[in-house]
Amino acid sequence: MGRHCLLTTVLLAPMAFPTWVQSATQLSLEQRMELLEKDLRDTKKELQYYKLKQEEDSRKNISSINELSRQTTRPDEVIVTSTAPVSSDASANASSQIAAITMKDLSKFVKEDIGFNYSGYFRSGWGTSSQGSPKSWAIGSLGRLGNEYSNWFDLQISQRVYNEGGKTVHAVVQLDGNVGQQYSAGWFGDNAYNENFLQFSDLYVNTKGFLPFAPDAEFWVGKHQLPMYEIQMLDWKTQRTDGGGGLGVQNMKLGRGMLDVALIREDIDGYNQDLSQSQQLNINTIDMRYKSIPLWDNAELMVNGRYAIANQSDYQHNNEDQNGYYQWKDTWMFGTALKQKFDRGGFNEFSILVANNSLASSFARYSGSSPYTSFNGRYYGEHTGGTALRVVSQGEAYLRDDIIVANALVYSRGEDVYSYETGAHTDFESVRVVVRPAYIWSKFNQTGIEVGYFNQKNKNQFGDAFTEAGYKTTLYHAFKVDTSMLTSRPEIRFYATYIHELNNELDNFSFADEKNDQLAVGAQAEIWW
Repeated sequence: MGRHCLLTTVLLAPMAFPTWVQSATQLSLEQRMELLEKDLRDTKKELQYYKLKQEEDSRKNISSINELSRQTTRPDEVIVTSTAPVSSDASANASSQIAAITMKDLSKFVKEDIGFNYSGYFRSGWGTSSQGSPKSWAIGSLGRLGNEYSNWFDLQISQRVYNEGGKTVHAVVQLDGNVGQQYSAGWFGDNAYNENFLQFSDLYVNTKGFLPFAPDAEFWVGKHQLPMYEIQMLDWKTQRTDGGGGLGVQNMKLGRGMLDVALIREDIDGYNQDLSQSQQLNINTIDMRYKSIPLWDNAELMVNGRYAIANQSDYQHNNEDQNGYYQWKDTWMFGTALKQKFDRGGFNEFSILVANNSLASSFARYSGSSPYTSFNGRYYGEHTGGTALRVVSQGEAYLRDDIIVANALVYSRGEDVYSYETGAHTDFESVRVVVRPAYIWSKFNQTGIEVGYFNQKNKNQFGDAFTEAGYKTTLYHAFKVDTSMLTSRPEIRFYATYIHELNNELDNFSFADEKNDQLAVGAQAEIWW
């Protein structure tokens, strides 16, 4: 109010000036000086009044904000403060104005009011071995701790662009990639081994409230896929559909559970017999999960199904019939998963999966065994309707308050499937065991050991047997922010790993200097947010 009065006085002064000048012409010089001095004193008094009032208002604001801060701030909250002087002249006498906001409130404001979210994951580290550069081997069977030397990352941004009447629209973009940790330069695509690469794995619009029959469900369109289910210790997925373009509905209430369903395009390159030529095959997959079905206390069930079918042209059919291209065979996968949470913390997930044709071929891989319809985007091999079974148990449990154990156990077998190592009409059987017990020193420190073993036997169509087997022992100490092995990050690990290759008849792999073992030491950081 003071500023407005002062501004009004200044603005009206020119209007009064002519009258004052006219009166002043009838006054003596001494009288004129006396009037000017009086006006100056009045102006200074008015300025001083507004200055003191402004300082008093500032002190009252500070007192109110501090009282509110004492009433609303919890001991574990971080306070963000900002200071601003009332005026250059009063800065020495008046306190600074403080705006108190908790980090939790600020994060909530950004996510809910602005609608922006930024999340991600990456791992990075250093390692060396007793024989030159360290090598990873059979991560998907022996376990990943102390056995991976890549810098992987996922970065996702999401922006809400509409929010009205219970309807929301989000734009979502996710980047995936790898940055090599061998050379200092990490330009994408700058080396023959493709150590540095990048892709947009997600680019889609996600909505909620637009389906009249399922107002609480999410409906999305774009490059996306249904959620992946990972065996974290082995770094591959039991559920995964590589998505090109697609559309889907997630978290739709149906009976006692919730339904996820998606129609996804995942084209592949179909090759000829000598793998010298290929043609793009349009493949569409229907992916369905009926999940979150309650069973008993802290237990829930999921049932899933997936079917992939090709949409081929007459030209492509002719290439398969007459020009030596491998024939596409539709492929399916069916399974179920039971998840049990424990009262003391931790969980266990038990799943059974059955597949045929090329999805069964992915079950036959001893390392990366995610259920793909192709091998690195390349479709080849004689698929004859053979089937494969996979049983998985994974999780972690607290044996005592200071002892935790994580595990990943996988049993697989198949008959008359195409193997990428031993060819068509292969029978196989494999077992993987990874166990990681640790002693919990505190919330921030653990010391443990990870032991891994696997054995896989393939028998080809001629009756020849091939064995791939090995074991790994990793001693480690971890800096952590919570006690859980599988659900808490960030984590920094210092490790020493010994890997011994018992048989290599499927991949003929060897470590440096053609040795069958390797001792490596290193450190690795892993974080998500």
